[in-house]
Amino acid sequence: MIAKTFTDSFTEVKKLVDNFHQHIDEYLKPKYQEAEVRQDFLDKFFVALGWDVYHHENQNPYEREVKIEKSVMVQGRGKRADYAFYTAPNFTQARFMAEAKKPSKQLENAQDCFQAIRYGWNSNTPISVLTDFEQFLVLDSRYKPTIETAMQRIIREKSYKYTDFADEEKFGEIYYLFSREAVVNDSLGTFAKSLKGGRGARQSKLFNTSIIQPMDEEFLSELDEQRVVLAKAFKNRNAELDGETLTEITQRTLDRLVFLRFLEDKLVEPDSVIDNLGKKSGSAWRDFIGEMPRLNSIYNGTLFRSHSVLDAPDFAPDARAFEQTRDWLSHFNSPYDFNVIPIHILGSIYERFLGKTIVATDKRATIEDKPEVRKAGGVYYTPEYIVRYIVENTIGKLIEKKEPEEITEMRFADIACGSGSFLLGVFDYLIAYHVEWFSENKTRRAQAVKDGLCRETIEGVLQLTINYKREILLNNIYGVDLDAQAVEVAQLSLYLKLLEEETTATKQQFLSGFREQLLPSLNKNIVHGNSLIDYDIMDGMLFDTRELKQLNPMNFQSTFPEVFQKGGFDAIVGNPPYVRMEVFKPIKNYLKNRFDSHDERSDLYSYFIEQANKLLNKNGYYGVIVSNKFLRANYGKPLREYLAENTNVEQVIDFAGLPVFLGATVRTVILITSPKNGTEISTVYAPPLDIEKFKSLQSGSFSVSTAIEDSTYQIPNNSLHKEIWNFSQNESNELLDSLKSRFVSLNDYCNGNICMGVKSGLTKAFVIDAGQRLEILRENPEADEIIKPFLNGRDVRHYQIESKNQFLIYTYHGIKIEKFPAVKKHLEPFKDKLNKRATKQAWYELQQPQLKFAPYMESPKIIFPDISTTTRFALDLDGHFGSNTTYFIPKNDLYLLALLNSKLGFFYFSLTCAGLEGKGEIYLRFFGQYLEGFPIRTIDFSQPKEKAAHDKIVELAAKMLEAKKQLSAAQTDKDKTFYERYCSSLDTQIDELVFDLYDLTADEKKIIENS
Repeated sequence: MIAKTFTDSFTEVKKLVDNFHQHIDEYLKPKYQEAEVRQDFLDKFFVALGWDVYHHENQNPYEREVKIEKSVMVQGRGKRADYAFYTAPNFTQARFMAEAKKPSKQLENAQDCFQAIRYGWNSNTPISVLTDFEQFLVLDSRYKPTIETAMQRIIREKSYKYTDFADEEKFGEIYYLFSREAVVNDSLGTFAKSLKGGRGARQSKLFNTSIIQPMDEEFLSELDEQRVVLAKAFKNRNAELDGETLTEITQRTLDRLVFLRFLEDKLVEPDSVIDNLGKKSGSAWRDFIGEMPRLNSIYNGTLFRSHSVLDAPDFAPDARAFEQTRDWLSHFNSPYDFNVIPIHILGSIYERFLGKTIVATDKRATIEDKPEVRKAGGVYYTPEYIVRYIVENTIGKLIEKKEPEEITEMRFADIACGSGSFLLGVFDYLIAYHVEWFSENKTRRAQAVKDGLCRETIEGVLQLTINYKREILLNNIYGVDLDAQAVEVAQLSLYLKLLEEETTATKQQFLSGFREQLLPSLNKNIVHGNSLIDYDIMDGMLFDTRELKQLNPMNFQSTFPEVFQKGGFDAIVGNPPYVRMEVFKPIKNYLKNRFDSHDERSDLYSYFIEQANKLLNKNGYYGVIVSNKFLRANYGKPLREYLAENTNVEQVIDFAGLPVFLGATVRTVILITSPKNGTEISTVYAPPLDIEKFKSLQSGSFSVSTAIEDSTYQIPNNSLHKEIWNFSQNESNELLDSLKSRFVSLNDYCNGNICMGVKSGLTKAFVIDAGQRLEILRENPEADEIIKPFLNGRDVRHYQIESKNQFLIYTYHGIKIEKFPAVKKHLEPFKDKLNKRATKQAWYELQQPQLKFAPYMESPKIIFPDISTTTRFALDLDGHFGSNTTYFIPKNDLYLLALLNSKLGFFYFSLTCAGLEGKGEIYLRFFGQYLEGFPIRTIDFSQPKEKAAHDKIVELAAKMLEAKKQLSAAQTDKDKTFYERYCSSLDTQIDELVFDLYDLTADEKKIIENS
């Protein structure tokens, strides 16, 4: 695409203005129609702004910058906005919408403004345009649309007459807001943020038309409200219903209504069924249930099939309650337009909706979070751009350059599919690939149209027919989930995608040529089952029916026999559940015996990763977004070993401290693997990527992404056999191995004495301040022998201790508490809590380590926190007892202190210590086990050069300790700045001496500096 300069655009638009002005009387006549103004002026206007309106640059219908809709109206229901504008790589999310009208009509009217805003709000675009060329109105579409407020959303300072287009300054406002180049650079997003309420807010029930609420949040909120309404309506009239049945029939009712509204908005269902419920029999409910046989005969699927409770002749909810739900989804001035809402957004709404269940008592029905959702901290839907990347780099690789007949034999799955976000992404990708393939193969295109695989629209756009999309869906896509409601929604999402491009005409064309119903049964493709538990869990174990039903075992080979006759799935993608071991203890022994990746602290996702890789055929790919903790955490070691021994780790895309999931603290990586085939490969690693940068790096094409390569590097796959996966480039690992082979380990240097601090049984009881200490000692001076100065990890800094003047009551095994009555008196109020924690110990003996470690703590030592972003080793000469957030080495050794705090030290620890994410930073875990291998350059004091280097380092370390004290005591900014610079200079000098002492080359120094 050649960018249009402002001068070029202005010149072209002035010609349009002259033409319009010369013949304005004709253009303002009622007979001059909307289609004509679009062709004569609006298409050319947007071309002048640099947009590829005529698709000269990209013929692929799934990658068009401008999607133009022909005006279609059925019973007052329009299809979608006249223009939708997109930019690469994301052609599923519009940047803005424009609605066209004919010039003879007064443009500033509530109905047309409402319509334009509704298109924008439903498509999640902050700005919309309403224009007839004579006027150009810019609308704020961030608010829930209503007829009453629609005209208030006109942004007056950004609305123009056609004569303004010929004014260089006025046109400049339009150009720098709506030109293609401006929109690519997020001009509209920046402009929206500058508007009132630009940062967004939660919806206000009191002022729900003046507070920004995104469509998905609003629809989820209202869907939740309708669930409550229906659940209570069902329970009030049918007291015998339990929570499980209520959950199912309430969701089934809402699913039927939402799907029906979708069919109506897409004009697949020509009549407005929802609006007419109640007009036939006088009962909205009876009319609703009466429609089900007709709908089932046409569409099939689970939704409209007769349900034993819901469709029973004697079952009915409270009539007024159901009418309220009907009115909520009625077309009349509804803010929702399901023809515009992206299907993946509907999926994200349902994913969160599924996190709740109905709990029924004898008389009431309430809505609660599902237990697994509470324990996992919420439901987080995978963003569409993550789905797109994973699908492209797994399934995309597999089908690249393949013919449709070859793809027919391939099988793709998500074994924890939830509401179907990844399955939807796979289906979307396959449809787009097939369209592009037929478009590029002209001979096959003509044959495909003749054979009924494809059709051409009036605009010349190639589409797959519904029967061919059905074949793709049934042949290629599989899913499993433990939640039956999730399975229903996943099927619903795929049905919505199947019908996305259909109309009443194409529906009738299908039905007239086939005896089948429109929607295929997906019950053999998307199934309810447990992906981790097979029926062998019953071997030697007794389960009652309820427990077995809850576990819902499943055998993949018998559930999908056609897949495993061919060796397994070709690709598995997804976002497995992140749930710590404590939640699923009852099946821990089963998982331990079944999975190599088991650890006593394993997260549930570990087993899903192993299971998915086992279910692949020999040429398969696995792609997942998952917590990054397994890369370094202890519990991830068995998983790391399993992956290193059994798979090729193809890609690791690291988002580090940047949250992919809105509202979640979990930090993630994209992991892509394939079965090990005897050939060593290199792993593509993307160092911590900014989310927005990651989005912009994606190619958006239907071939494998290449744009991201500039932000990655490769490391040998076999380097991932190490204790942790640090993804350092090969030169870093080689240097690390060299240092460890040439020098003594810290563990040997300190005789294995890397000790953990004290674990107090109850901080509020055993940790006291200076005032509490004095109070105890006044009454009981002897208590001084068990009251020790105390530090937490946060008190230990780089060469410095910042004591908070706290103390620890150190009561140990064998102590006679009667000797310290004031201590006993202090602890008594905490006795109940302490009793709950005490096991074999007395209630006042809850510290660890035991007394034998006390001399180490009271002697001079190097102390450090267990978690830090950098090196924070300090010398403690005051006998502090550190908490369990500290470790220490019982040595008064300034030389060792300097080595640990040096750049060489940080280089080692950053590659070796496990990582922890928090507050947007990566924290290293300075546990003893990670420090043991640190290489120590021992000194031969008989060698003058070595001794001199050692002594100089010790001298500088001593100066550093004194400088840190002076920095803490500094009162003025001048003094603080001086000591900060002085300390920095001392660090630099120490680093250079350490480099020289370790005989590092210039290149090796550079590796450490750059690390």
